Amino acid sequence: MSDAVEGRALVLLPADRHRSYRWRNGLGTATEMAVESVGLRTDGGRDDGDAPAAPGWTLSIATVESDVAFSSFPGVDRQLMALSAGGLGLVIDGEPVELDRWQVAAFDGASAVSSRGVVGPTLDLNLMVSRDRFRGSLEVGVVDGSRLVTTPPGATTFVVLLDGTVSAAGPGLDRCALDVHDALRLEAGTLSLTGDATIALARILPRL
Repeated sequence: MSDAVEGRALVLLPADRHRSYRWRNGLGTATEMAVESVGLRTDGGRDDGDAPAAPGWTLSIATVESDVAFSSFPGVDRQLMALSAGGLGLVIDGEPVELDRWQVAAFDGASAVSSRGVVGPTLDLNLMVSRDRFRGSLEVGVVDGSRLVTTPPGATTFVVLLDGTVSAAGPGLDRCALDVHDALRLEAGTLSLTGDATIALARILPRL
């Protein structure tokens, strides 16, 4: 856990403070929302290109500008949610996969994956977890007036605003309005959401 969240049940991660970087293979860019352990990046690695011996997990938004190959991450489970209106076409181990907006594809980080039919910059939300150490889930959700989000004991839960308007309040956080792609990291307690919005819910649990 980073110093920024250590000992805090709920942390706001504004989109304008997410760290930008290039993929390890140089074929795209991404912005990192949060990471456990050093060096694990979505479709990338450490700035020096070295992957750690025991990566943890990372949550980020990648920009895909053309039909390109994704980097390989053996030992990592990946889940990818298409964020742009046109969705995202993929080829996973030779099989075409068409994702509608907000739809999620799950695949082995060691799989041969590339984008397909991309004609302009498109965004996708990525959750990557070390298979030996963690398990994760990624899904779309809605806020229709109000919604409560809790996190299981020992888990880390992220809420990302994808579309619409929403305000949030929870342990140690006064109610505040979120901008698109702002994220909330919930380690304990209950998060209260109010508004009309589409959100992503990412959850990470350690393997026992």
